[in-house]
Amino acid sequence: MELEQIPERRKASQYILGNARTLMIAFILFTVVVVMTTDIRLVTISSITDLGLEFFLILFGSYGMYIVCADGGIAKGYGTDIYKAAVERFNDLKGKIEESMLSRMNEFCTHYVDEELKKTRMQYLSLVCITYDVYLEKYVNLGKKEVKALTDLTTSQKNAIIKANGVKRIKISPEKIMTLGKTIHTRSVLAVTPYAMKNIAFGTKIVKMSAISVCMSLIAFDIILEPSWTVFAEVCIKLAAVVINGFDGHREGFANITVHTVNYVNHQASLMQQAIQYIEGLPTTTKE
Repeated sequence: MELEQIPERRKASQYILGNARTLMIAFILFTVVVVMTTDIRLVTISSITDLGLEFFLILFGSYGMYIVCADGGIAKGYGTDIYKAAVERFNDLKGKIEESMLSRMNEFCTHYVDEELKKTRMQYLSLVCITYDVYLEKYVNLGKKEVKALTDLTTSQKNAIIKANGVKRIKISPEKIMTLGKTIHTRSVLAVTPYAMKNIAFGTKIVKMSAISVCMSLIAFDIILEPSWTVFAEVCIKLAAVVINGFDGHREGFANITVHTVNYVNHQASLMQQAIQYIEGLPTTTKE
């Protein structure tokens, strides 16, 4: 009997999540009707100490709901076909990198960094008709003041050189490429790890929810019609922050896997594909 009940529970949860927007609209409209029968006021400074416990209760409930639902979204994301396909491609390409190729992965990383640096700098230089060879010969080691002091360049060329000189080498290593969903640098194809994205989202969320919790704690209601309606309206307004954060957490957790993680793993797989092509295209190590 218990095994038969599990699918029904899943269906119920999927129905709630799938119709979250409709349910929230109905919830908001109903709450608005209730609020229109009451007078809303804010807690005064004299009673500010009274909101302390309520603030932390709302904050704890909101963040707890966010974390729990985010874990549910992450778990759901791991079961999606798009994530499984990305991991399968990653593992297939990693399996193609034979032991004899591993010693040349550092060589590929150096090559990739050099090419990426050139490509990024040329985004500025090509617009002002400066070739990369001329740039390396004359301008690459000049400081900002030295570039501005040059008299044979236009203002736009000087600005382009300054921007190009400001571009630094990215950091990438075989470990970063071949460890699933790990590590990185800001300008690399592998920008920010999914784990870091999740921490950033959680950190941002706690700041936002702190502000929301303060506002929710300040809200109070005075009765016009029925005491029960007043209490119910106040609870609904404050509960809305908790409920919405639950749906928000589920969405963020799901996106962390199906968007951030999938993109990151696909970028890693792309780099491994480039590494294989580079090593196979250059059977012997070349030194410039």
